[in-house]
Amino acid sequence: MLSWSLAVLVAAIPAVLPAPAGAAGGANLYFVQGLPGRTLDISVDGRQVATGVAGGKLVGPFAVAAGKRTITAKQGSKLVLQRQVTAASGASLDVVIHQPVSPGGAPLLTTYANKLTGVPKDKAGLRVAHDAAVGPADILVNGKVLFQNVANGESLDVVVPAGTYQVEIVPTGATSPVVLGPLALPVRAGYLTRVFAIGAPSQKTMTVALGTIKVPATGSDKPRLVNTGTGGQAAALDQAQSAAGQSGLWIVVALAALAFAVGVGRKAVRH
Repeated sequence: MLSWSLAVLVAAIPAVLPAPAGAAGGANLYFVQGLPGRTLDISVDGRQVATGVAGGKLVGPFAVAAGKRTITAKQGSKLVLQRQVTAASGASLDVVIHQPVSPGGAPLLTTYANKLTGVPKDKAGLRVAHDAAVGPADILVNGKVLFQNVANGESLDVVVPAGTYQVEIVPTGATSPVVLGPLALPVRAGYLTRVFAIGAPSQKTMTVALGTIKVPATGSDKPRLVNTGTGGQAAALDQAQSAAGQSGLWIVVALAALAFAVGVGRKAVRH
């Protein structure tokens, strides 16, 4: 079982960088290195954009032309993965290279679109994505199961009050073993915080990658929720968000404590 403190997580959050505008009709790509124990060099359309990226690191943004882009990841001279992704004009995408459910399987590439819409000044955007090598899992927030049967590659995007949430991940329908946690997740007002659960419990490599992007503020401070993408089932909630997978770090939304409604959706964006 991994135990995380607020200080550790804060220290792990990369410096906040505003997404560059890029060329007209372009897009921004961020890369999440979800293969613990490996160091990767990453290229876009044959142009190397990041070198020596360790597991658990998020790098970017990198401005690219809109359209189909070829992503290549290598470990030294060894090809680890090569896939095409589609970047719409003006899009901001997190591109995650991670393990499948089976720890020994070939690496996968999953993309998540960053929703950079405004939030009330005391709120924050939050995405939690499950990219770990584990089977379906439940996410406990502040000791309560809020999300059930979350799969590898799935995520959810919500707007939540700024604060720190306590999260644990356990196999679906069970209370142990604790796959990840307990972990304190700080969420800062006025930012989109992206959280990616990566690694494999069987290899003792479970960890998280974190990144933040500044988003506009809106005039209303009323509690609200933004449903975008796909995610696992929500227990006692409604929820919505992105893509495919298993026990992750979907921590986020201690929304239930505040009686928020969350919408649910499921969808894999694999390449």
